Amino acid sequence: MSDKSPGAQQRNTAHNTAHNTAHDSGIQYITSGGDINVYPPGGPAEGAGSRRTAEPQGKERPARRRLVLLAAAAAVSATATAITLALLPSSPARTSTAGGSTRAASGASAHSTPLATPASPKTSVGGRPSSAPEAGTERPESGAAPSTVPGPGPDQGKEAASGSRAEDSRSAAVRRETWSESYPDGAVCAAGNRWTPAPGMTGVSFQPCTYAKSFSGNAQFGITVWNTSSRQVAVAVWVEYWMTKRRYDCSSPFPQDHVVIGPGETWSSPLGNCVLPDIKGETHRVQSRAGVSEEGGNPRNSRLEFSRGVDIYPDGRAVPVP
Repeated sequence: MSDKSPGAQQRNTAHNTAHNTAHDSGIQYITSGGDINVYPPGGPAEGAGSRRTAEPQGKERPARRRLVLLAAAAAVSATATAITLALLPSSPARTSTAGGSTRAASGASAHSTPLATPASPKTSVGGRPSSAPEAGTERPESGAAPSTVPGPGPDQGKEAASGSRAEDSRSAAVRRETWSESYPDGAVCAAGNRWTPAPGMTGVSFQPCTYAKSFSGNAQFGITVWNTSSRQVAVAVWVEYWMTKRRYDCSSPFPQDHVVIGPGETWSSPLGNCVLPDIKGETHRVQSRAGVSEEGGNPRNSRLEFSRGVDIYPDGRAVPVP
């Protein structure tokens, strides 16, 4: 017989019964010593042999929850990234993203699928008009720098601009025409009213002229230049005179330079610029001799022509020579 009392035996029996129930159902029970025993269904694991208290297990569960949450968040983020990349427009720069090339994933060769063609400058992408490329540039391929059309260098541009301005100024510039004198009736010029072409010039002819008024006692000499061209011309002129087969120079301003004549116009030098005064005594034949050159030239060394002569008699009459 047992030495324990019937009450003690009953308590032991109840304790053993609770212990066995916790072992089968995994329910925790507090022993008489204050320990908490946890048994999974079917009994404790082989080789475990150790008791797990409530405090260590309570610390492991929150850690497991954090790991599970982090893993779930990473999965959701990866899924969202994949969906976003799938919805974006195709671009050559995105063909090789994380996870491999799009073509490689589809199993197509590198040359089987053409690259996405860039949008035209005149079309719109996503409802917004795309900006047109600057003039002189070509649309570059992906990753290539735009090629520019070579233009004139700064020196060439300056030379072209200056040459254009100079040409425009020459064509548009109209110089003030030189004042012309009208010769009086009785002035005689070249024989047969002949016009002599100016050497080296196109559309320019001239005539030497002489004027002597009866009983005036003097004679005057000049030149008339005719511009038959359709443009403005500038010339230099020379005038001298002859009396009784002797040459005499006129006083200043001959030679006269920078004589500007309009198209289709004639210009006559002032007769007062070359005067022979006080003609007396015997009969004298007087006449003008003159020539023309380009502006800045030396008309004295150019072709010189005589005008018709005028005979001045001792009684003062002036008679032109036929």
